[in-house]
Parts: sequence; structure tokens; C-alpha cells
Amino acid sequence: MVDNVTTEEEELGLTLVDPVLWGESYLSNRDGSTRSYWPHQVEDLRCDERNIVHLDGREAGKTANIITDALHFAFTTRGGQGLIAAPHQGHLDTIIEEIEFQLDTNPELMASIALTKYGKPKITRKPYFRLEFTNGTVLYFRPAGSYGDAFRSLHVGRVWVDEGAWLTEKSWKALRQCLKAGGRLRIYSTPNGLRNTTYYRLTMSSQFKVFRWPSWFNPSWSEDHEQELLEFYGGRDTSGWQHEVAGEHGKPSYGAFSIEYLSLCRQELPEYQKITICGDDLRDCIAEEQSYDRLEMLLNLMPQTGIFWIGGDLGYTNDPTEIVVFHEMEVGDRAVLRLVLRIHMEHVSYPHIAQTISLLERYFTPVGIGVDNGGNGLAVVQELLTLDKYRALQLEGRLHGYDFGGMTALAVRDGREIKKRTKEHMTSIITGLLQRRQMILPADDLEVEDQFTTHTYTLSNGNVIYSKGNDHIIDAVRCAMLVREQRSLDQITEETVCVMPVVTDPIFI
Repeated sequence: MVDNVTTEEEELGLTLVDPVLWGESYLSNRDGSTRSYWPHQVEDLRCDERNIVHLDGREAGKTANIITDALHFAFTTRGGQGLIAAPHQGHLDTIIEEIEFQLDTNPELMASIALTKYGKPKITRKPYFRLEFTNGTVLYFRPAGSYGDAFRSLHVGRVWVDEGAWLTEKSWKALRQCLKAGGRLRIYSTPNGLRNTTYYRLTMSSQFKVFRWPSWFNPSWSEDHEQELLEFYGGRDTSGWQHEVAGEHGKPSYGAFSIEYLSLCRQELPEYQKITICGDDLRDCIAEEQSYDRLEMLLNLMPQTGIFWIGGDLGYTNDPTEIVVFHEMEVGDRAVLRLVLRIHMEHVSYPHIAQTISLLERYFTPVGIGVDNGGNGLAVVQELLTLDKYRALQLEGRLHGYDFGGMTALAVRDGREIKKRTKEHMTSIITGLLQRRQMILPADDLEVEDQFTTHTYTLSNGNVIYSKGNDHIIDAVRCAMLVREQRSLDQITEETVCVMPVVTDPIFI
């Protein structure tokens, strides 16, 4: 009997010491099965180095390791303090959701959370997520933002960083100051190719243990999935494949937008709405009138007056669609564009997307509508411009489809058109508006922040190649800004033509 007790105590002791055994005992998967770890995850969790940095592809298991190591630290350490940091709140939300799932699933784990005097778990959610355990250990969850202000009040012994490649230099300085001498630092990230960053320097430092996890470390990797990603990113020599799949620094890349300018343009917008529509919301709509009424109900809009611009990145049925609406207002002596509506659609077919745009036209009467001209975009434009049911909208001249891989004429000089690559020109328009603070984006839409701050480009034979995948909102904004520029130029041209005198006297010719 004593031997059995001793054996059980020894097993418990081994479990508590080893983060892998602890995770397998206390954590579970979403399907109810017990948590298990792949060989590369085991190596990382059991690594005793004080400083660790990762170069990881997508779906390689880094989030599971952050959660396991952080919870194991909190569960087995008395009076410790740890910080889980990420560039933005959106990155943290994924980790927080998984931690709350683990707490809800395992009563013993939940029992390790301290209680308030009212008997409620000490789980703080605002302004930042925070967990306090019965052993006195506290886990803080803080977004870095542009300057790392949320880190400055902390002094912790352990730090886990998610998506460290995207932390600004000012955030890195603030983060380093909050780590105690002798503390442990673990940095996980998909590389982005930027060379002039702290993250890049740390991956080259002899003081850090470097792990590289390409996506094919995932046991579910298959040849079909590899071919799918190769087609999506455009081959193995592209920055997208190198960063997102291979977990390599790859080709040098650069931020497409200034984080500092972006931060100045993010404000609280009380009128802003984000609406999500899924294919399931329309599945039982058989007749066209039913889907139209359902979409109108889901949008729940009120008629608006003013100057509005609409942009759309219209994905295939299996890809997300993003539609944005900007309200142009005069502020002092300049025009300011405020993002007032974003519609996120998943698994929605192009006829329903066309109906959605027709509804937006009805409620906003936009001056211009710009959409991408590939895939669904082309089909939507054709429907809206050619079908009799949309003829009353009179979209000719207001609705434009753009080929991101094409060229846009900017001016005519000496009888020749001056052209620029369309996507580059779109991006330069947005950059100018951000620099002049003429574009206002909602501070509480974390997806907008995430996409604008992580969008990069590389140079290939003098051409700009933008990163792919996490850019649907940006592409919608690109379309809205280009149609605005072109409509404004058309209006200026028309007004110029109208005020020009008709000269018939030969002396003036």
C-alpha cells in the first residue's frame, strides 16, 4: 500500500516537473481527446535554454506550445509572474480563447484559479486579460501596440511572445524592460523577411536557442496540401512560401504601410459597424426574393445622406469577401474618409454578393463602387451592369472592376499615357491618405489593424510583390480609394470642360 502511494506521488511529481507530461494530463483537444505533442513540440517544451526564438511556418503548433508552457508555469510555480505578449489584441484573443476552453474543460485546472471574496474566479478581462492562481502566480496578457505602453507597468520573470516578428522596435524596448534579470524569454513567430528588426537580430544571436518549424512538420501535411500552397503563393522561391510555409527569413521584405501613421489614423468611430454574413444564413432561401429580404434583414441598415465610396474584395465561394463603405466628410479645408461599415462574408456565392452591393447602393447611394475584377468580382460586375433587375440602379460609370495585375493610366503627356501598376498605385493612394491623416479607421476593429500592420512587399526585378493571404480588407480599401480617385478626376475633367469658353475667333487659335 505504501509502495503504491509512493509510486503515485512519484508519478505526480514527474508529471508536474515535465511540461509535456503535464499537458498530456491536464489539457485536451477540441474533440475531447487528450492533448498529445508532436516530436518538435516536445523538444521545444523540454528545452532548458533561458532564451528561445522561433521561425515557424503556419499550422506548426506554436500556439499549443505557448498555452502549454504558460499554464504549466502558472500551475506549478508559487508566486510567479508571467507575460504573454503579442503585437495586437487579435493575436492574443486566439490564445485567450484556447486558455478559457482548457479552464472550462478541466475542473482541476479551473480549481487552480484563485477566487474573489464573492467566490468568483479571479479572471480579469478589461482593460487586459489577467489570470490569478491559488499559488499566487499571475499571468498577464498584453498587446504591444505601436509603442509597448501596456508593458511598462509590469516586472515579470517569464515572457512568451507570439508573432514577435511584428513587434515594433519601441515595443521591444518596453518589453525588455519588464523582464527581470535572469528571466526566461520565449519568442514564437512566422518570419516576415524584415531585416532591420529586433526579431531578425535575435534569430541570429548566439545567446538564443533557435527553433525552425516549417509547416510540413505538422503530421497532417500532405502532397495535395503542398501543391495547393505552392499554387497559392506562386512557388517555392516566393516570399509567401518562404515565410508562411518554410519558416525562413527568405527574401528581404518591407512593411507596406507605416505603423506610426496607421496608429494616428485609428480612432473611436461610434457609427462604425462590422457585419458578418455566412452562407448558412442564406441556405434556406430558395427564391431570389427570399435571399434579398434575408440580406436586407442581416444588414439592418438605415438610409444615409452624404458622400460614400464602396470597395470590395470579392472572393470565391470558399474564400472570404470583404466590402467596405467610407463616408467622405469635409474637416476644415480637407476631405476626410471615415470607414463606417465593413461586411465580412464567408461561403457566399456571387449572386448574393451582387444583391448585397445592390442593397448598399440603395442605402448609401455611393458616388463610386470599386471591386477586384478577378474570380467572383468579374461575375458580380457583369450581373450588376447587364441584368435587367439591376438596371434601375444606373451603375454605369459608378461601378468599376479592377485588375490588380494590370496598369492604370495616371496622366497623358506628349500624347502618351503615363501608367503605373494598379496595385502599387492603389497602395500609394492609401499611404498618402494615412500620411495626411485623411483616412480614419476604427480602433476597435482588430482585423483591420492586423492586416494593415502585417502587410509587406518584396522587390523582384524592379517590381513590387505584395504579401498574400491576410489582405482581403486592404484590397477592398484599395478598390474604394482608386474608384474615388478616378471619379474625382473625371469630375474635375467634366467641370473643366464645362467652364472652358468656346473660342471661334481665329486670333485666339
